[in-house]
Amino acid sequence: MVAAALVLALVAVGVVTAMSTVNATSGRPPAIRVVASAVVPGSVPDFMWPKVGQAAVAVRGVGMVDRSPRERRVPIASLTKMMTAFVVLRDHPLSPGQSGPLIRITASDVAIYETEAMKGDSTVKVVAGETLSESQLLEALLIPSADNIAGLLATWDAGSVGRFVAKMNATARSLGLASTHYADASGVNPLSESTAADQVRLGSDLMGHAVIRGIVRRADLPFPIVGKIWNVNPAIGDDGIQGVKSGWTLEAEGCLVTAAFRTLRHHGVLVVTAALGQPGGLWNAALVDEGLLDSATRGLVAWRVATPGATIATVTLPQGGGSISLIAPPRARFAIVWRGLKLTERISAGSGLLAKALVGELPGSTVGEMLVVAPWGVVAQLPLGLSVTAGATARRTGG
Repeated sequence: MVAAALVLALVAVGVVTAMSTVNATSGRPPAIRVVASAVVPGSVPDFMWPKVGQAAVAVRGVGMVDRSPRERRVPIASLTKMMTAFVVLRDHPLSPGQSGPLIRITASDVAIYETEAMKGDSTVKVVAGETLSESQLLEALLIPSADNIAGLLATWDAGSVGRFVAKMNATARSLGLASTHYADASGVNPLSESTAADQVRLGSDLMGHAVIRGIVRRADLPFPIVGKIWNVNPAIGDDGIQGVKSGWTLEAEGCLVTAAFRTLRHHGVLVVTAALGQPGGLWNAALVDEGLLDSATRGLVAWRVATPGATIATVTLPQGGGSISLIAPPRARFAIVWRGLKLTERISAGSGLLAKALVGELPGSTVGEMLVVAPWGVVAQLPLGLSVTAGATARRTGG
């Protein structure tokens, strides 16, 4: 097994690396700093990237995993509404089952609806004087993708669409969506642009809201005045797909972000895919996303980070002082990663914590950690305990 091979490598590296930091005069135990590499067993998944446009894959809680070549910022149509929903829920939080504040529909709201409906935009009919709750407006925003509701929510939240768009762009920057820029709240404006990688990250973050998950998985919902609203996402319900958002304009072509839960070793993970710029509309985008989801599912694995109780790194103290070993916790830890993925292991333990542990000031405590780092960031963090061989304690107390 890879984990066992890693332990042997770390022991060897640990001795050399840590010995160089020993303070021979004080006898203080050395700080441990070890870097090693590993490869998850198996073959790298063969993602079927689209020949036209772009796509990306992410796992919620893990991060963006891979993206297609030729990525560039392009119009994203109604995927824009994912950020609209994100900002509204951040500013006006809801829990599942809550309706939130009531918003009264004005004559101005009706005029905007009528204008956009005449242009052929996606809309939901509203009537002056009726009241709709925040949760209902989010449903109308995300299920039938109503452009008029995007503007209504933006004005309710920020006082004007312009001020709300400024919030959207500030939020994009705070989330690290460096290739994303919004020009409106609905996506009708082709200057609302992003990349598949940014949109798959945003889709992952948005699906962290239980309220959103409860909305976007629905094929239809009852709604005032119109009776029922229908989900325009063609992938809903297929292969366990539970969202997230679709979009289409002449400039953007077919755009789709999908999400589906998968189970690995009793670990539930949410796989998110995004396809942008797909000719032929939403059905082609759905085919791209479903192909990526299949590839991702075959490539995902719950990888055991280390054998429970195994020695992760060992440092031999000078002058017969024994040795210090960092030990994995007794319970197995897993990281959700891809077969064939190259990982970096960063093992560390501070000299001060080791010194206290050696004289019994930190009995049974964690003295170090191991970080498992993928190209997109940390995927596992392992607390490490201490094991001391004969002579090590005597060496410390005698110093």
